[in-house]
Amino acid sequence: MRNRWMLCLPFVLLGADVVAQVVAVPPAAHRASPVVKSEHLPSLLTPVNVPSMTIALPAPTEAEKARRGTARPGTAAARSTPGALPVKRRMLAIGFARAIPDGERPLSMATLPWQPLADAGMAARINVSSPGAAAIRIGLTMSKADAGVALRFVGSAAPQHVFGPFTAKEITASGVYWSPVLEGDSATVEIYLPRGVAPTAVQLAMPAISHLVVTGGDLQKSEPVDDIGASGFCEVDVACVATTAALNQAKAVAKLLFTEGGDTFICTGTLLNDAIASNTPYLYTASHCMDSQEAASSLVTYWFFDAVACGNLSVPPYVTVTGGAVLLGRSVDSDWALVRLRTPPPANAVFSAWRAEALPNSSAVTVIHHPEGDLKKISSGSTLDYFSFSDNTSFADVRYSIGSTEAGSSGAGLLTLGSGGNFYELRGGLFAGNASCSRKNGDDVYSRLDVAMPLIAPYLTPAAANPNKKTLVIEYYYPGLDDYFITANQPEIQGLDNGAHPGWVRTGLTFLAYADPSVAPAGASPVCRFYLLPQFGDSHFYSADPAECAATAVKFAASWVEESPALFYIELPDRITGACPASTRPVYRFVNRINQVHHRYTAETDVRNCLYYGTNPTSDKDVDCAPFGGSWVEEGYGTPPGAPVMCSPTS
Repeated sequence: MRNRWMLCLPFVLLGADVVAQVVAVPPAAHRASPVVKSEHLPSLLTPVNVPSMTIALPAPTEAEKARRGTARPGTAAARSTPGALPVKRRMLAIGFARAIPDGERPLSMATLPWQPLADAGMAARINVSSPGAAAIRIGLTMSKADAGVALRFVGSAAPQHVFGPFTAKEITASGVYWSPVLEGDSATVEIYLPRGVAPTAVQLAMPAISHLVVTGGDLQKSEPVDDIGASGFCEVDVACVATTAALNQAKAVAKLLFTEGGDTFICTGTLLNDAIASNTPYLYTASHCMDSQEAASSLVTYWFFDAVACGNLSVPPYVTVTGGAVLLGRSVDSDWALVRLRTPPPANAVFSAWRAEALPNSSAVTVIHHPEGDLKKISSGSTLDYFSFSDNTSFADVRYSIGSTEAGSSGAGLLTLGSGGNFYELRGGLFAGNASCSRKNGDDVYSRLDVAMPLIAPYLTPAAANPNKKTLVIEYYYPGLDDYFITANQPEIQGLDNGAHPGWVRTGLTFLAYADPSVAPAGASPVCRFYLLPQFGDSHFYSADPAECAATAVKFAASWVEESPALFYIELPDRITGACPASTRPVYRFVNRINQVHHRYTAETDVRNCLYYGTNPTSDKDVDCAPFGGSWVEEGYGTPPGAPVMCSPTS
């Protein structure tokens, strides 16, 4: 596809298997491989006290320290809804970004103190220190490297824990690669070059580190053991309940640590089973936790971080899994996210059951989570009426009778007992609320798995029937061009996800369409796609309006080349009012005001508002508009900002 793609067009559309909804799946045990490679190596390749490059940062400034409370909107200050529910998200900030001087410039690889190795390769160390850090994550970008290049990491406080080797492919898969959590106030990255690879063949930059902190007042810790005992007085260890269902469910729940823009956070996530019990490590959490591929790529999960006995504060035999994850889907509006871990969970982990049905009022519910990053806790209560925000999203409203939630609980699964009471089923994930140990009549709101299911069914129910041949339309972003791209074509999706077109990453945002007009609704229209030649701007344009497609082909024939007359099929809104048919939701189109060629398509109301207004105009939902920055103009039918160009099926 011109200079961006290696796919010839016209192409045959192979829609993703979006399926008829399966409403429930039982739990499954993890079938671990008999031999699992350890994430820890005995030592680095180079000996102790070898010459190294040193980057010694000064003590953090007060402005840098202040980033902990302000790095991600929604993590601290709360807004009040019309129903008087302060929207305070439960994500725990534990680290802040520190820029490396001249870090955006590639490091001078040729001048590093390279040491010869027995295999005729060579290695060099870079030591980074940040005074007062409990731990460090090193941020790296690698734009050029041989496939045999590898990196290893170690922290000064745990020299026995060497992480790696991480291949060049792993490092380049993300815009910014974040190292594992390296304990201590200094950390080392060791770069390995295989035989015959010159240092100048590698381009490596270190734009920033994340300085993970230990402070008494906020109890914002770095490593898991530092968080023990940090949660509120009302929280209850899972070991204090000790039912079979609770103990097994706890094995599906992980503490999540991730870094974005140099700032580091903690949330909670739940490992989900799929309908074919494939043991694919799908993890369900909140979109405000996993809101980018950078965050997903940096993900570190902590398993079995549970009290060894009721009220016991000793360090449990927990397991750390590095390697990050792939962001498969999320919703800004409904605050759910699904990722796939790149490294399998440990042996004895459990894949949680789930049920994608609406919850009746007064349903008994349970939450297993990591408040303040503490040992796993269990809270219980019941559902109230569904809580609706001004963007028409609906969340399960919960009030607790035992325990509560805190920072670090974000994304924790909302659970109900399955048939027979022997296992729990996930029904959603924690978004926000005002409940606390000191406010027992406070409420929390949870995302709804039944709302998310149509968009994650291809992963969780891959073998189910799909009579209407619905297909996922997936959005990608390329920072180098500041451009967005959508596709429902499976070869394109596989190429983008596998790194065949470097630089493109999923945003996690998706919507549904149809792959086959013979089983689509009668009014479904083919969506054409045009490509803007590089000399004119290098971008893509989509339309579901046959007249607009035809006019584009004639009027802009010299610059816009038609790649497909029918990428997928979708319904159109009313051309006067912009109203969409029943059982569909609007898809909006925006054009970049500056360059007038880059377009973005979204079915998320909150994203639409951010693009249209430049900020979130609602008072009841604390939406971070920073990732959707720029200057955009809406193009569509009806009255802006509610002027869509397409209408996507909702189920």
